Amino acid sequence: VQSSQVQKFNTMKTRTIFRYDFILLLLWTLIYGLSLVTGIRRGPQSNKFLRNTELHVTQSDIFKIKLSPMVENMALSKTIEIHSITKKLEREGQKIYSLCVGEPDYQPPQEVIDATYAAAKQGLTKYTGVAGELSLRQAIAGDLSKRKGTPYSPDQIVVSNGAKQAVLQALMAVVSPGDKVIIPAPYWTSYPDMVKMCGGIPVALPTLASNNYELTADALRTSLQQHPDVSCIILCNPSNPSGGVASRKSFEEIALVLKDFPKVVVLSDEIYERLTYDGVPHTSMAAIDHMFERTITINGFSKSHSMTGYRIGYSASPTAIATAISKIQSQITSCASSISQHAATVALATSSDSSWMSLRVAELQAKRDLAYSLLTQIPHVTCPLPSGAFYLLPDVSHYYGKAFIQGDGSQTIIRNGHELCLALLKEQQVALVSGDAFGVDECIRISYATSVDVIEQSLSRLKSFLCSLQ
Repeated sequence: VQSSQVQKFNTMKTRTIFRYDFILLLLWTLIYGLSLVTGIRRGPQSNKFLRNTELHVTQSDIFKIKLSPMVENMALSKTIEIHSITKKLEREGQKIYSLCVGEPDYQPPQEVIDATYAAAKQGLTKYTGVAGELSLRQAIAGDLSKRKGTPYSPDQIVVSNGAKQAVLQALMAVVSPGDKVIIPAPYWTSYPDMVKMCGGIPVALPTLASNNYELTADALRTSLQQHPDVSCIILCNPSNPSGGVASRKSFEEIALVLKDFPKVVVLSDEIYERLTYDGVPHTSMAAIDHMFERTITINGFSKSHSMTGYRIGYSASPTAIATAISKIQSQITSCASSISQHAATVALATSSDSSWMSLRVAELQAKRDLAYSLLTQIPHVTCPLPSGAFYLLPDVSHYYGKAFIQGDGSQTIIRNGHELCLALLKEQQVALVSGDAFGVDECIRISYATSVDVIEQSLSRLKSFLCSLQ
């Protein structure tokens, strides 16, 4: 009896396996048949099954990974792209003169480096509160109140992993899907894509080189009237990429316009606020009458204290917004580095009690003067003299449409700033970022936060390249 039952079971098992095999064969035949039809319609070269006479089905042929529309609509940062090409060429042994990276070439204060070591040695290596250590937030609030006239409290400060994260989280807190965000151009290259990541629509508002790229109240009012669904405006002061510094008068005029648009929040990116020259003062938008309650201030330690790798930035905003930003950060990265936070606390004390900051500003001003002098010696290149940050934004569009002769005698036409920068990198080993990344294709951006030798070599080579175009 048992033998009969086993035989019956094996028969049923065989039939079941046969059915599964038959179904799989039928499915494969159906897929193959569809591919043949597709190949006939498109031609054999488009058919994966007919190409190279190979008949096989892979998992990648059946399952295609679908990326998020947010990623598909996002542009690669031009500054990162050029920097990556530069590093690749350097690994290949080429000497590259780079004026494309926005970071100082000097070290942080020695006290900051010592504090970094001390923090690790003392065991300050654990999680902190999401918004940051209370001691650092107290120091930031005190600094902003004393230097900028903006009386933020510690609970209105959120410390993040760099100012870039602070900008994105601020936009996530105040921009709803479909909202428009006004971004004066030229703008920092990441602003438009950050707005898109929040489901918003970036609205570029052009400014004029003849006015040092400063936003005017009239232009802002016109844009707000044309776009009634604007929820936020982004201001970068001093400006990356132009180096322009907005005057208090222009901010007061902008504040008067915004009185008529009470639902618009201002995101004021002030990461370069300590780097101003020729005695030009910096004004914080939150210090303007009636603007404190509707301004999100962004700042950090990367540019002022040369702490780019520490990744410490922060936002200062009205309590409701600060609470929302902290909630967002709790679901993304939680706290910033505990060691970096300790070093940042020391950095604030150091810059207030020593001449380190004034010496660094004097160095950068001297480099600005050198770079500007060399740049203005190039025929047909125009550029406003910047009063802050460490950038120049020259107009080189006179050379668009001209050609350079390559080593093999062939000609290549330079049609725009991006092509100019790629050709310059290839022919003269000079790395710059094209202005189209910043909303001004007629320009290129130059960072002079590097050595005097690199500035001199780079601008000499730029002049030679431009003058060689025919």
